[in-house]
Amino acid sequence: MTRDLTPTRRRSRRAPVLVVVGVVTVAAVTTAAMMARTPAAPPRAEPIAVETATVTRGDLVEQVRVPGTLAHGSPRELGTSLTGVVTALPAVGTTVAPGGELFRVNDAPVVLMRGEQPAWRAFASGMKDGADVRQLEENLSALGFLRQSPDQKFTHATATAVKRWQKSLGLEQTGTIDVGQVVFSPADVRVQEAKAQVGDEAGPELLAVTKTVKEVQVFLDTSQQALAPLGTAVTLALPGGAPATGVVVAAGAPVERDGATGTSLKIPLTIALDDPQAADGLDNVSVTVLLTQNKGADLLLVPVIALLAEPGGGFAVEVTRGDASQDGTASRRVSIELGAFADGLVAVVGGDLSEGDTVVVAK
Repeated sequence: MTRDLTPTRRRSRRAPVLVVVGVVTVAAVTTAAMMARTPAAPPRAEPIAVETATVTRGDLVEQVRVPGTLAHGSPRELGTSLTGVVTALPAVGTTVAPGGELFRVNDAPVVLMRGEQPAWRAFASGMKDGADVRQLEENLSALGFLRQSPDQKFTHATATAVKRWQKSLGLEQTGTIDVGQVVFSPADVRVQEAKAQVGDEAGPELLAVTKTVKEVQVFLDTSQQALAPLGTAVTLALPGGAPATGVVVAAGAPVERDGATGTSLKIPLTIALDDPQAADGLDNVSVTVLLTQNKGADLLLVPVIALLAEPGGGFAVEVTRGDASQDGTASRRVSIELGAFADGLVAVVGGDLSEGDTVVVAK
């Protein structure tokens, strides 16, 4: 009798497959458990990079850049107290020196003379002595009309000199000068603008004039006044970056000036150029003025950004040993006593700090 073995073979094939699947499952579970029990390796610490600076020794110099304007200086207006009609005016840019004609009223010249004191009375024989008489005589002498030493007395010699002067101008030789016939000025003038026209009535504002040389005008914060006493040498940057030098020749009283943050008091400074030719071709242009002040010599200096505030007050710096860019660099905190500040540096006047030390600075 023949036996059917087919079912038996099918059962024999399934058994090995089940065993293999079971083995793989157990191995996976075991591996997962082992991984769960094995702690992960800590991440490697990256070096903390810091920036440093070297403690130096030298002069502490404060530098301040301020804007200024280069233009012909001392603008003002000139005219006359004479009555009449303006019959001639000079061209813009004309330079008038002592003895020169400023303009004409009723076809008679009004003449510039050198002097600080304005003309306030007529000049004539019998007038009281005064500084204005000396001022007139000094001009008549310089122009070659007075043949004696100037003094404060209007004498016959003075009247004679006036007549010679009037003859040279084509005027009637009276020996007297009316108020307004001469205008005194401390220096030569340059005609900036005509404030009247030929045919207008004469008056006190006929010409706008300036100095003949160009100056730099600066308005300095009152807190910076010590940077620029009279005689201070300064560096200038002209349009296009061209360098120039100058000196502070005048400082005025504080004046109110409008700025980006409102109105504040400023000190007006006048700076004369060492080389006036450096301003050729420039007028009424913006310039940069560099003011410097030496606040101390042979001082121990550290950058301001190296300072650390101490909990109880005062300041310290962190002094490093070795390469501060490597992990684990040794450092020490050093308390210091501060002196003057200037241009991003501070003088150290006390504390365990030496030239050449390396300090950490803020980024």
